[in-house]
Amino acid sequence: MIEFRSTQNVNWTQVGGVAGLVVAYVLFFPRLFDWLGVSALTLGILPAAVTGWYLGRRVALVTGIVIVFATAWVLAGSYPNFLQHWPDAILIVVSGFASGVLRKTIIERSNATAELQKNLREERALTDIVRALSKTERTSPNNVLQMIVDSTRELIPNTEKSVIHLFDQETQVLISQAVSGYQEQGDTGKIKMGIGEGVAGMVIAERTVVNVGDVQIDPRFRKSNTPPMYRSLMVAPVQSGETCIGTISVQSSLPGAFTADEEALLSALGAQAAIAIENARLLETTQQGYKEISALYRITQGLASSLETEQLMKDVVDLLQQSFGYYHVAILVIDPDTEDLVVQHGSGKTGERHKGERLPAGTGIIGHAAITGEPFFTNDVNDVVFYSPHPLLPDTQSELAMPIKMNERVLGVLDVQQRPPNHLTERDQQLVGTVADQLAVALQKASLYSDLQASLAQEKSMRLQLVQSERLALVGRLLASVSHELNNPLQAIQNALFLLKEEEGISAQGRQDLQIVLSETERMAGLIERLRASYRPTQMNEFQPIQLNTIVEDVYALLATHLRHKQVAFEFHPDPELPLISGLPDQLRQVTLNLLMNGVEAIQNGGRLTVSTEAAESGKVMLTVSDTGPGIDPVLLPHIFDAFVTSKEGGTGLGLTITYDIVHRHQGRIQAENNPTGGATFRIWLPISQAEQK
Repeated sequence: MIEFRSTQNVNWTQVGGVAGLVVAYVLFFPRLFDWLGVSALTLGILPAAVTGWYLGRRVALVTGIVIVFATAWVLAGSYPNFLQHWPDAILIVVSGFASGVLRKTIIERSNATAELQKNLREERALTDIVRALSKTERTSPNNVLQMIVDSTRELIPNTEKSVIHLFDQETQVLISQAVSGYQEQGDTGKIKMGIGEGVAGMVIAERTVVNVGDVQIDPRFRKSNTPPMYRSLMVAPVQSGETCIGTISVQSSLPGAFTADEEALLSALGAQAAIAIENARLLETTQQGYKEISALYRITQGLASSLETEQLMKDVVDLLQQSFGYYHVAILVIDPDTEDLVVQHGSGKTGERHKGERLPAGTGIIGHAAITGEPFFTNDVNDVVFYSPHPLLPDTQSELAMPIKMNERVLGVLDVQQRPPNHLTERDQQLVGTVADQLAVALQKASLYSDLQASLAQEKSMRLQLVQSERLALVGRLLASVSHELNNPLQAIQNALFLLKEEEGISAQGRQDLQIVLSETERMAGLIERLRASYRPTQMNEFQPIQLNTIVEDVYALLATHLRHKQVAFEFHPDPELPLISGLPDQLRQVTLNLLMNGVEAIQNGGRLTVSTEAAESGKVMLTVSDTGPGIDPVLLPHIFDAFVTSKEGGTGLGLTITYDIVHRHQGRIQAENNPTGGATFRIWLPISQAEQK
């Protein structure tokens, strides 16, 4: 659309042309009058109207009067009746004035139409932006910002480039978020700008629009080594409440390109940009909050539904990494024996390779958090003097180590690492702290469950021992009763044999046979006496100091021939400094003999029987008997010390029962287990004698 210029802006070319037309009319008027007569006077309307059109109604009014008087003066001598044509003179004056008024009316209407169209474009652009802002959850905030800079470049005349920058308070850097227009070579989109420095710094500090007509001469513009591609610069704040969060700027290669009205428009667009950014941040905060609540709910649900701490820790590290995009997440637990931090679980494949790694106490950021019991948080690990980089995590830039504490006792550390361009925030610290508290509850709960399981196992073992003891007592009473009943007729048989031996007339062969029978009855009587002695209540004053190594050597001497016949290799590894124990030598000899005989009978020809002694637990001595046989039937193993339980053909199942009873009457304990490589091992723990302890 054609834009008309105001009559107040003098165009000297037009003035000269109009003046020439008026002078020409006046000079040629006599000749025109000779040709056309009175009609020549009407032609004066043309220069008057042209004057009004180009120079305005006031100049046209004066010009019309000048034309009338000039023509009257020219015709004064030759045409005395000129005044009779005064209507034509008035028409000349009125036509010039009317032409000026018409010109002014057209200009005003044209300017009003242009202003209206401009306002409509602005309103349409702002409406589109507002509509986009209302759909931020479906429209990317970056797209809204791009729409704003594109609209800015279209709405503000002479704009060649429009940019929205956001200000990073921590680094004092303006970071480009949206650009419309040309791209300068080497432009990184980041401007190092302190508050109050340069045009942008001034806008951020004062929160007002700054319009620089010419950057080459304006002292507010901070020059750089590379000259700018623009001459005019206008910058408005992007303001949220009382805080300036960035700037919106327009650039033009023309000096003085932007007006005061355009400052207001740029300020309004900056306000829309602030709304878009705040909406984006609000949406991000809402989404982050939802993720946090969801993660905490899943962790809490895992705590309530499972006692599998290992699986829970694995789920936690994977959940944190996947939900919040962390570079690496790991849970380390303190080893109570060494105080080292042991990696229990890590995220991803790197975490699998980390598992089981030990970190010495106090090493790195993780060790620092474990020792101090306080969280440690940094967005630049290179600034931390005690930072210890891991070769599998070369991109780490930010790290947060959160102690896992229960009742002020540090159980471990939850470690989160991040890489550029992302960084950790205070919100991350709050989230990780809450998760660490949940992990502390889980670890304590698992510890209590483990202790409970151990107590239940111990209680079950004690209950089984009591049942075993009752069974042994019953067997003992049974054997004592049977041995008593057998002893009476055996005594009668022995007496009869003694009497028979003294009679005359018995042949030598008969006497020899009689001696054999008598010898066997004495052996049977000895066996019955040993059974009665084994189950007779033991008195502590009967105990005496015994060297267990000597017991083993005595038993080996009895079995040496048997071992050679069975081709069983015998190895004995005695502890040369083995303390003395307190007990009954015959009974402990019986225990050792039973264990060695069981081992020999289990071994096939060519096997090995290994015996060792050592000082074991506090105030205990341990005897170990191990064989290379087939081992104990897993079905029989839990009941191996019960009476009448045996896998041997012709076995009574009382040997290990008697052994168990003797060991317990010596305040000891016995254990049987199968070896991973084959065979079985029996271990006996017996207390050191009181004299030895003193």
